[in-house]
Amino acid sequence: MPTTLEQEEYLYRRAIDIIESADTDLDKEELLFKEVWVPLAALYKERMSASKTG
Repeated sequence: MPTTLEQEEYLYRRAIDIIESADTDLDKEELLFKEVWVPLAALYKERMSASKTG
């Protein structure tokens, strides 16, 4: 299983790929939201929950 850092790195690289793609801006926004921002928020939510309990 990848570490949190590896997951973050993948998501940031995916964001760059989406931004540099030939898709329309509307498609890019949708892809960024679904494939990058939501999973990234979930990672940070887990980190915030862990820091509150730890």
